[in-house]
Amino acid sequence: MSRNLAFSNAVGRFGLGCGAIDLPAVDDPRGYVRAQLDMPLTAPDAKLMSSSDQLQAMMHRRQVARKRREAMADAGSGNAMVKQGGAMQDGSMAMEPRAEPSMGGGMMENEPEAKVTQGPLTKGSDELIAWLRLAAVTKAPLHERLFLHWSNHFTVGVGKGKSSLTAGSYQREAIRPFILGRFHDMAKAAILHASMLYYLDNASSVGPDSKVGRIKKSGLNENLGREVLELHTLGVDGGYSQADVTALASVLTGWTVDLKPQSETFGEVVFRERQHQPGPKTILGKRYAEAGADEFLTVLTDLARHPSTARYVTRRMARAFVSEKVSDLLQNSLAKVFRESDGDLKAVTAALVQSDEAWTAAPVKLRPPIEFLAATARMIGRVPLRPSPVASLLAMGQPFLAAPSPKGWAEEDDAWVTSDGIKSRIDWAQQCATLNADHVDIRKVVDDRIGGYFSDETRRVIRQGESPEQALALLMLSPEFQRR
Repeated sequence: MSRNLAFSNAVGRFGLGCGAIDLPAVDDPRGYVRAQLDMPLTAPDAKLMSSSDQLQAMMHRRQVARKRREAMADAGSGNAMVKQGGAMQDGSMAMEPRAEPSMGGGMMENEPEAKVTQGPLTKGSDELIAWLRLAAVTKAPLHERLFLHWSNHFTVGVGKGKSSLTAGSYQREAIRPFILGRFHDMAKAAILHASMLYYLDNASSVGPDSKVGRIKKSGLNENLGREVLELHTLGVDGGYSQADVTALASVLTGWTVDLKPQSETFGEVVFRERQHQPGPKTILGKRYAEAGADEFLTVLTDLARHPSTARYVTRRMARAFVSEKVSDLLQNSLAKVFRESDGDLKAVTAALVQSDEAWTAAPVKLRPPIEFLAATARMIGRVPLRPSPVASLLAMGQPFLAAPSPKGWAEEDDAWVTSDGIKSRIDWAQQCATLNADHVDIRKVVDDRIGGYFSDETRRVIRQGESPEQALALLMLSPEFQRR
C-alpha cells in the first residue's frame, strides 16, 4: 500500500490528521472535504462562560475585595489593628485580595474560582480541553482548521490586562460563528469585541477634542487602528499611511466596555460619544463625515471591500493552508473570488478546496503544537489529558491563547522547526505514548484502510516498534504525522 497523497491532504491539509472517523475520506478525498462546507457549525460541548459574564464576575470580585479592605480598615481604626509592613498590630497577617485570574475564557459556569487560580499551567485549561474534545470527534475537521486560522488572523492573547479574561470566549463569540460567513461580519465582531478593545488598548483611547479628552487631557491610542489596517484588512503593503492610522484610531474612539455594575449594559461593548473624537476624518483619500457609532461601521465596509484586503486576506489564507510558496495563480484566483463574492468566506474556502494545487502540493508545513495535540487526539479517538494539554503547549513553545504579538503565530512552512521545539515534541510524544498507548492498536491502524496516510517506509518502522508505546511514539513523530 503506497501513500495516498489526496487522502493525506484531505485529512491533513484540510483537517486535523486521520483517525477512524476519517474513513470516508479514503474513497473520495475531495468529496469528503467539500461536503464539510455544507455541514452546520458546531461548538465545544461545555458550559464555558461568556465574555460579559466573565467581566461581570471580575467586577464582582473587585467589589468584594474592596468591601473586605474597607471592613478591615474600619476594624483597624476601632481596635488598633492597623497594618504595619504587611502585619497587623496584634501580630496577625493582613489578608490581601487575590489577583485577578487569567482564565483565557476557560472558566466553567458555577465552578469554584480556585480551579483557575492555581498558576500559569492551568490558564485556559477548560477552554483548551473543550476544543480538543470537539476536534477529536468532529465530522467537520475543516471547520476547526478554519477556526484556528481565523483566530490567528484576528489575534488576541492572554497576559495583557482584561483581555486575559476573555481571550477564549472571544474566539467562540467573534470567530467561530463567522468562519463560513462574510469577512466583514467577522471583522466587525472581532474588532469590536471586548477582548480586542482591551488587547489593543482601544477601551481607554480618548479623542483629544472629545468632551472627556478636553477635561482629562487623555490621549489617542493608535494600536487598534494600526493593526486593523496592517494585520486585519489591507496588509502591511496595502497602501495606507501613518495619517490613515491616526484617522482610523480617531474613528475608533468611543468604543469601550461598560464596567459599571448598575448599568443596563454592564459587561458589554458600548459606544460612548463623550470619548469619541468629533469631526470628519479622511482615510485612504475618502472623507468620512462625523457619524458617531456608525462611523467605524462605514469605514469597515470600505476596508473589507478594498482590493488590498482581498489580496492580503486570501494570500495569507493560501499560505497558511498550502505553503508559503503557493503560486500567484492560486492567490490571485482566491482574491478574485473574495472580491466578486463580497468577502464570502465559504466561497473563498470552496475555491481553495477545489483548486488542483491544494491537492497536488506535497505536505510541507510543520504542524503547530496545538494541531499536533489535536491530531493525536483524533488518531487515538480521545483527548490525551496526560501530560496536561496546557503544560504541553507551553513546553512546545505555543502557550495556549498567548501568541507573542498581534501578528499571531508564525505561519511559514518551517516556523516550528527549532532545536528546542523538535526536542520538546519528541519528549511529549514519548510521554503521551507511554500514558495513552493502551487506547489504540497502532499496528492495526497502519495496516487498516487509513494506512494510506503513511508511506511504506513509515509503516515498516512503526510495525517494528518493540512495544505499543514505542509504536505510537514512532507514528506521532513520523514525517507524515508532523507535516500537513
